[in-house]
Amino acid sequence: MPATGKEAYTSLRARLVLTNGYCAGGCAERRAEEQAQQQTQQVAQQVPRPQPAAEQVPVRQVVTPLRVVR
Repeated sequence: MPATGKEAYTSLRARLVLTNGYCAGGCAERRAEEQAQQQTQQVAQQVPRPQPAAEQVPVRQVVTPLRVVR
């Protein structure tokens, strides 16, 4: 919460500023937006990406002639 004047700056407020950082307003919204972006990036990194068609090598089957043993 922003201070209303000089008298609002107490040792407790100073400690909060040191531990949590100073915010002139709108910090909760910015923090929520940053967390949403981080979650989106983490999900994008976890999703496997399909290989491009050019890199896929077709598998050739090798047919070996049969020998008949009597």
